[in-house]
Amino acid sequence: MALLCGARVVAQAAPAVTPAAPAGQTVSQGTPTAETVPEPTLGSPLTVRLADLAYVQGVRDNQLVGIGLVTGLTGRGDTSNSAILQKAVANLASAFGIQVAQNDIRSRNCAVVTVTATLPPFAHPGDPIPVTVSSIGDATDLSGGILLQTNLRAANGQVYAVAQGPVASTANTTTKTVGEVPDGAIVEQGVPTNFVNAGKVAIILRNPDFITAAATAAAIRKAYPATDVTAVDGSEVDVTIPPDKSADPVGFIASLEQLTLTPDMSGKVVVNPRTGVVVVGQNVRIGKVAVSYKNTRITIGGSDITSPYYGLNQGKNPFVIENTATVNDLVKVLQDAGVSGDTIIEILKAIDRAGALYGKLIVM
Repeated sequence: MALLCGARVVAQAAPAVTPAAPAGQTVSQGTPTAETVPEPTLGSPLTVRLADLAYVQGVRDNQLVGIGLVTGLTGRGDTSNSAILQKAVANLASAFGIQVAQNDIRSRNCAVVTVTATLPPFAHPGDPIPVTVSSIGDATDLSGGILLQTNLRAANGQVYAVAQGPVASTANTTTKTVGEVPDGAIVEQGVPTNFVNAGKVAIILRNPDFITAAATAAAIRKAYPATDVTAVDGSEVDVTIPPDKSADPVGFIASLEQLTLTPDMSGKVVVNPRTGVVVVGQNVRIGKVAVSYKNTRITIGGSDITSPYYGLNQGKNPFVIENTATVNDLVKVLQDAGVSGDTIIEILKAIDRAGALYGKLIVM
């Protein structure tokens, strides 16, 4: 995996690339004045724990949300013409036996907010979880306020946690209408986690891939030869719990997660034109193609490429990569030629459109 940020690449050193021979000559083995690029090697296979590649179906987070009130904002809260604020404060006062007309509420010290949290799997009553608050009115700054007790509900409408506490600024200090309450919610009830269904456990790959799914099934069969293992598709592998492990499904799943296998190497190139970041999978290759950019010409797969436009821009800086090149090789050559990171991204996109990028290009 390689990472290009701007015009700098962090990766394995690419094979040396040499300038091309004069017109009519080819840089090849045996030419004393030039050195060809050797065939790239992938190195030793990467061995990874199954726990780092997949999760057990049924073990999942649940989203919680609520509407709350933040107080103590000293003039930074919602304006007095906010109907939702007036109603919220009036309801709060009435809950304590104080009757206040909504039109009499003119303080700017309060703000109506949404309160969100994530309930992790296996959470138990009494566990603390962090919450995020965000203004839904015209408050200008929530930091330093106090979130009053707020019920947090799941999609089924039930209350699973209650949040309260001082609001702190988020990491993004430019957004003052969003804040956090670290460990500000207390779990009131957990969500049952059903990870065993009809005596089977479903292993779900985080990045679906048929090769990795087959390797996962093979690794489990090798560890448990008598166990029924089925790779359902590119993301799911069903495993029947052996009879001698049925009383301890947690221990059996733990043993599965400790299995190691060699996943399929990424064949993707992810680019972000806004930041100039390029992430390259190890298996991505570039076919036989010629690239011309201003005064630079790069030939991949030999110098015998013929094209009606190929001779129009021979360039002052010709390079030849004799063998099948990786994206890392090409990026290294482009950097040596002084090509900017944004232009490298555009060249990769053009090569993909030409059908010479043997991988999947993802533009963020």
